[in-house]
Amino acid sequence: MSQIGLFDEDQLSMFEDLPGGKDIINETFLNIVKDDQIVQMSINELFDITLFDELKAVSFVASPNFFFSTTKNFKNIALILGIEDGSVADSFATGIAPLLDIPERVKFFNSLPIDVKENIVTNKFSIRYPKKGNPIHSKIYLLKGKDVSRVIIGSANFTETAFGNKKQYEELLVFDNSPLYEIYENRFNDIFTQTVDYIPEMLKKQPETEKVWIADPEMMKDILIDDLTRQKVIVQLSEEEMEEIKLTPDKLEVEKEEATQFKQIIEVITKKDKKSNSFTLLPVASLKQKSVAIKSILSKTSKKSEELDHRFQLVYNNGNNMLLTTNHGINIDDGESELIPFSKPITDIDILRENLTLINRFVDAYELFTARTDLKNQSRIFEIILYAFMSTYIWNMRDHYASEEGRESVRRHFPPFMIIAGRSMSGKTSALEFIGMLLGNTNPYFAYEQVKDSSVIWDYFHSSNVNPILIDEIDPKFFTSTAAKKGERLIKYISNEIKGQHPVMIGTTNATGFDVTAQTSMRIYYLQIDNTFQKEAMADSSKYLSEIMSKINSSLFQDFTYRIGKRLQDGHEFYKTDDFLAIAREVFVQYYKECEMEIPKWFPMKKFNDYDERGKFIWRELYRSHKQVFDIRDDNTILIKIEEFGDRTNKERANKINFLPPECIIEDSPVLVINKEIFFKFIEMSEKEEKSFVQKIKSLFSKREQEIDMKGISK
Repeated sequence: MSQIGLFDEDQLSMFEDLPGGKDIINETFLNIVKDDQIVQMSINELFDITLFDELKAVSFVASPNFFFSTTKNFKNIALILGIEDGSVADSFATGIAPLLDIPERVKFFNSLPIDVKENIVTNKFSIRYPKKGNPIHSKIYLLKGKDVSRVIIGSANFTETAFGNKKQYEELLVFDNSPLYEIYENRFNDIFTQTVDYIPEMLKKQPETEKVWIADPEMMKDILIDDLTRQKVIVQLSEEEMEEIKLTPDKLEVEKEEATQFKQIIEVITKKDKKSNSFTLLPVASLKQKSVAIKSILSKTSKKSEELDHRFQLVYNNGNNMLLTTNHGINIDDGESELIPFSKPITDIDILRENLTLINRFVDAYELFTARTDLKNQSRIFEIILYAFMSTYIWNMRDHYASEEGRESVRRHFPPFMIIAGRSMSGKTSALEFIGMLLGNTNPYFAYEQVKDSSVIWDYFHSSNVNPILIDEIDPKFFTSTAAKKGERLIKYISNEIKGQHPVMIGTTNATGFDVTAQTSMRIYYLQIDNTFQKEAMADSSKYLSEIMSKINSSLFQDFTYRIGKRLQDGHEFYKTDDFLAIAREVFVQYYKECEMEIPKWFPMKKFNDYDERGKFIWRELYRSHKQVFDIRDDNTILIKIEEFGDRTNKERANKINFLPPECIIEDSPVLVINKEIFFKFIEMSEKEEKSFVQKIKSLFSKREQEIDMKGISK
C-alpha cells in the first residue's frame, strides 16, 4: 500500500508564485554530514567501490535497477528490504503482503541485470525481507574494505529521489572507521536473523539466469507452497493480525476516496499556464469565487447527511482540552458561526444539586413505574449517562492508548459504540431522549429510518463534531449487514482504524433477535434493559418524566467537560484500561460529596458485561432444558446436536453460536463441537451436580442391568 506522491516536478511549479517558492526549489535537499561538517558527496563517492568491496544495507528500494546499477561492482551485498516511508503506520498487513505477492517477487527478479542474477544465484548477493511481517523502517548502510569501514545512517532510502537531491529533504550522517560500525553491524545482524530470502528459491535453483520467468498460476502456487514449507512466511496469525488483514479492503477504499478528494481539490485551485505548460495556483479573487466548490470537496459529509444532522456543534480544542460550540448569533464573513467556549464550571452549588436531583429522579423512575425492583437495571440507566458524558473524550482515549502501546488495533478496547438493547416498554427510548437533552440537543436523537442509508452514519463518524450520534430503534439487521459502511464492517473499521477527533454512536435496539459475532461484541459496549414499565402506570410515568425533562439542560455536562479538561491540562489520567469510565465515576462521586448528597445505592462502580451475561443465561437454560442435545464425551469435548433445538434457519443457528465464547468453540460448521471444561465454566454449572432425575434413573437402571448380566455370566 504505497503512499500517493503529493507533488511531482511539474506540480511543484504551482508554488513558485508564493513567497520564497523559487528559493525552496533551489535548496540542497540531501544534507550530508561527515567529520562534523556539511559536505557535498555524490552517490558514487558515498558508495565508493575503490575503497569498499562489501555492502550491507537496510532500506526501502523503489527501483532494483537503480540500486544495483550503483552497487553491482561490490563483491558481496546483503540487502534487507524496508518499507516505504508513507507506509510506516500500516503495520502487519503492509509487512506481510510483499512476501505473499508472488508475481511482484518474480517481476523483481526478472528486472535485475544478468550479472546481478548470477551473483544472487551464487549467493554473493542476497535480498532479504522480514518473515514475520514486521515492517522495517531503518536506513542503515555498512561498507567495508581491506582497511577501512563506513557507516551511513539517516532518513534516506536507497532511491533516486532521496540520493538524487530531487525535492525531498533527507539527512545522512557518514562515519569512517568509527566504533559505530560494530554497533550497527550487530544491529544489522539482529534484523537479518528475522528475515528470509525475498527471491524465490525455485528461481535461484535454475541455471538459466538469462531466462525471463512468467508468473503463471501453476508457478505461483508452487512458489507459495515452497515458501510455506520452508517457513518463509509465518502463518500463525493472532486475532488482531487477522482482523487487520480483513479490514484491508475497507482501508484501501478510504485511501481511494482520499486520493479522489486530493485530485479534485488540485484541479479546482490550479490553472494551466499554456506558455510554461505548468500548473499554477489561482489568484486569491478566483479562489474566493470557488469557495463553494472547495468546501464541497473538502467536506467528508454528504449534502444529505448535513441536512439531516440536527446535533449542535461540539469541537474539541486541543489547545486547552475544552469543548467549543457555535454561537449562532455571531456571524463572520463566510456565513459560518463563531466558536465559543462550551466547557464551563457550575459556580452555584444549588444548580449542581438540582442537576443531580433531576438525574436521581429520572433513574428512580425505573423503579417507581416498572414491573419489579431491579437495582442493576437502574445502574445500567446511570451507566448510559456516564458513557454519554465521557463520549466526547473517547476518541482521545483511543489515540492516547494506541500511541502508548504502539499498536493501532488496541483502539478497539475503548468502544465508540454503545448499544442499549431492551424489549418494548423497557424505557430505552426515554433514556436516549434524556441523555440527548442532558447534552444540550434540542432534537435529542435520530430515528433509525432517518439515517439508515449506508453513508449517513459513516459521514458523522468522519466529522469533527464530537457530539455523540444518538439513534433510536436500530434494526437488528443493521448489525449483521455485510455492506461496507454498515454492520460488522462499519463497527470494525471505526473501532480499529479511525483516528483523531470523532463522535461515538449510542443506539437503542430490540433485544429480541439481537446478536453479533464475537469480533463485533468486543467493539461495542452492550447494555440490556430488562425491566419493563407497567402499562397501567403509563400516564403517571409519562407525566413524571415530562416534568423532569422540562427542567434539564446542558449545564452539568458543561461542568463535567470542564473538569475533565482541567484533568488533562494538569497531566492527570483521564481513563483506566480496565474501565474507561472510571474517571467519570470519580467525577460524579465528587459531585455527590460536594452537594452533601448520599451516593445512590444503584450507582455503578464498575463496567457491565451484559452481552456475555446474556449468552451465559441463554446457554445455561438451553443446557438445563435440552440435556439430550449435549453429547458429553470423555475427551473433554461436547457435540451439540444443534438442529434438535428446532432452529429452522441458518440465522437462528448462528444466533445461538454467537452467544458462545469464541475460546469455547472447537468447530462450528457443519457440526458444533465445544470444549467441555470451558463451556461448564462459562455457564457456571458443574456437569456432575446438574444431572437430571431422569439421567440418575437411567444410570440406576443401567447398573441394575449390568448386575443381572454379571449374575447370568457367573451362572
